[in-house]
Amino acid sequence: MKNLAGGIDVGSEQHHVIIMNDKEEMLYDRKVAHKFSEFYEAIEEFREIEAKEKVTITFAMEGKNGYGSPFDRILIENGFTLYNVDNLKLRRFKDVFGAEWRNDRRDAKMLAKMLKLRNYVDTEKEKAFIEVRKSSSVNEKLKILSRHQQSLINEKIRIQNRFRKRLLEICPDILEFGDTDSKKLLRLLIKYPDFAKYKKLTMEALLRIKMIGKKQASLMLRGLRSINYIEELAETYKTIISSSAKRVLDLKEEIKMLDGKLEELGEKSVEVKRLKSISGVGTKLSSRLVGEIGDINRFDREGQLAVYCGVACIDDDSGKSKKTKVVYKANKICKATMVEIAGCTIRYVSESRAYYDKKRAEGKKHNHAVRCLARQLVKVIFKMLKEGRNYVVKEELKEAA
Repeated sequence: MKNLAGGIDVGSEQHHVIIMNDKEEMLYDRKVAHKFSEFYEAIEEFREIEAKEKVTITFAMEGKNGYGSPFDRILIENGFTLYNVDNLKLRRFKDVFGAEWRNDRRDAKMLAKMLKLRNYVDTEKEKAFIEVRKSSSVNEKLKILSRHQQSLINEKIRIQNRFRKRLLEICPDILEFGDTDSKKLLRLLIKYPDFAKYKKLTMEALLRIKMIGKKQASLMLRGLRSINYIEELAETYKTIISSSAKRVLDLKEEIKMLDGKLEELGEKSVEVKRLKSISGVGTKLSSRLVGEIGDINRFDREGQLAVYCGVACIDDDSGKSKKTKVVYKANKICKATMVEIAGCTIRYVSESRAYYDKKRAEGKKHNHAVRCLARQLVKVIFKMLKEGRNYVVKEELKEAA
């Protein structure tokens, strides 16, 4: 059956959809508001076009899982094929036509024109278009939770950095009792944000603070009573210190709560259980990685997965110049997770330790050696998920033989 190309330019409030035939005649050209009623109305209109023209419609959408959700999900559930096109590819394609102006309609049209060329540019080894496939319910939930947790971690780090700067401005000595990630110090500053009251601080008052015992209280008391600070600014900083400490502590508790949810949900995922067979890889790391990878079948080769995870180096040769560069478009959460997994396996997997030591002996620094190990682990993980088997060390393979 003949296939028509459609382009969807994604927006926060509405999406511009264009469907064109081989003669570049517009069969559909309108904005779809970001509402479920509008989505389902558009689906019915797409069906009418398919029935009238006796064709199937394939869509290219700018971006994925941003403002395009849940429109992308609804399209896939209704049987339409959907391809993701990142902004960089679209921009370079538009540059071919030499026009600098842009609007939503033109972007949607360019996406449709790009998609018409898919059969000419996509090969088995190299693909310009990535099909968006629906992941399993468990993996989709893992992705949502892990991404939310990562956003909370990033927020916590930002607040901690600003909070530490404020403490250095008013009372640097307070950081001798713990950093801004210490629950003990955070609870102390929530209870007593005014340094002017520290001179009258008692042992009983310290013991009422959670996580501070008698031994710690006795060690802390003398230092807190004689702490130095800028007296004229103490009252002004009191509100900032109290609110910042509360926010950091709340974020730590929320991140811990999400850890539990990821652990619980990860137990229901077959892929997570497979990755946990690697010594040193727990439910949290494996859940985060599986959630980001989604359906492993969307990657034809382990090299594609390595690029997606940001641990592959790409050749950047020109003439006599021979060099490589890092992947510009990579999944940052996947990259951080793979590096963390590599660091964990160094301690628990002898093969990983041997490979790490080899790279260090070659003169590579720690971070570089860990990234090299992460690249090798991608090969292992790809094979595990593709073939549906657990991690097996060389000794176990010999015994099985």
